[in-house]
Amino acid sequence: MKTGRTNLPFSPYINFKLDNGIEVFAENIDTVQSVSIGMFLRSGVLYESDSMRGVSHLIEHMMFKGTLNRSPKDIASEFDRIGGCLNAFTAKDYCCYYARVVKDKFEVAIDVLADMLINSQFVNEELERERKVILEEIKMYEDSPDEIIHELLGQNIWKNSRLGNPILGTSNTVSSMTRNDVFEFFKNQYVAENLLICIAGNFDQQNLKKMLSEKLSLMRKGSFNSDFFDFDTMTHSSVYIKEIEQVHLTLGTEGLAFSDERRFPLTILNAAFGGGMSSRLFQEIREKRGMAYTVYSYHTSFKNTGLFGIYAGTSMEHLAHVLELFYSEIQNIAENGLTDSELDDTREQIKGTVMLSLESTTNRMNRLSANFLYDTEVKTPEEAIKPYLAVNSQQIKDIAKQILDEKKMAITMIAPTQNAVDILKKSPFSQRELTVGKLGANVLR
Repeated sequence: MKTGRTNLPFSPYINFKLDNGIEVFAENIDTVQSVSIGMFLRSGVLYESDSMRGVSHLIEHMMFKGTLNRSPKDIASEFDRIGGCLNAFTAKDYCCYYARVVKDKFEVAIDVLADMLINSQFVNEELERERKVILEEIKMYEDSPDEIIHELLGQNIWKNSRLGNPILGTSNTVSSMTRNDVFEFFKNQYVAENLLICIAGNFDQQNLKKMLSEKLSLMRKGSFNSDFFDFDTMTHSSVYIKEIEQVHLTLGTEGLAFSDERRFPLTILNAAFGGGMSSRLFQEIREKRGMAYTVYSYHTSFKNTGLFGIYAGTSMEHLAHVLELFYSEIQNIAENGLTDSELDDTREQIKGTVMLSLESTTNRMNRLSANFLYDTEVKTPEEAIKPYLAVNSQQIKDIAKQILDEKKMAITMIAPTQNAVDILKKSPFSQRELTVGKLGANVLR
């Protein structure tokens, strides 16, 4: 059993494996009344064949649809009775089932989560009902341009890679999967060697390993698909026409992997560029000119790559000007980096964000998963903050020149009229391959 200690007034975390191969990270915080539990599995679009796109998300839904011991209502009622929360999500590269309960209901939460992962039944009637739910979810997503635009940007950047596939899958793939297809994927991925349990909060540390061993002793063992698939990045423009009020505009390029040390200056760069209300994009486009309600930049890291994106929702009237402002701000920060005051302020902002996040047992639980998901060490709060405080101006300039290169950026736009295409062609971002089409059903590949 490994122990890592933090100098802040928090308890150490522990790390051990159960006899069947399940890995556990746990941080005991005896000053709180709650405990958060997360069960993580490598799954998601990176592990799905083309015909099985969306199966990880479908399985996530099915985990709540009944086990050998509990009906779907029993699963929901058990957490309602104890005032806890139970939920799940599917990312591009993993799935997480999580719960938060008061400390004396910790074992109840573990029992329900273990039952879901080990004994889910995949009853055909429930599968068909949930299939309909997800098909409606896909339609809802396709009707939300401010959400689907980011999925379409991913398709542009990772045109020939599974990383560009939608987490929900498509109407065709979700409709075509048989129960046997879904259950086979479940059996292959939901095995002990592919499960990480992260716990943060107030729990009985002395009996933790014994209790987890008892609850999870029947978890299937076996090999699982652990491949991280190759990817190619593309520089491409796509414009989708849909009868809406605003233009939804995104620019994106390949970012940095979670383990890449340059991620720290890029995080600071992103925060100052478009990460908050004092950022350059927000101030120039919204505050000074009133050309957008929502405008921001973001960076997402995966195990072997990342994505840096810029978004604005604006009117056709302002589209040309917003494109020019995007270009000028990209050029400015790529050539000059950040001012000293911007760098100092952003370092303090990130320090404050990290420290405030430590007051949530759910955030503390999530940070324990980094070793399993991204092959990086679990860091103490001081260790997590230190790389950001060490970032200097030259590192900012170097990463800005590398990432904020407009020639390497893919553009994706959803617009109400064809005029947006003409505006894009006359903009500083015109020199790239362009496709134009209607935004309708089945636009996700």
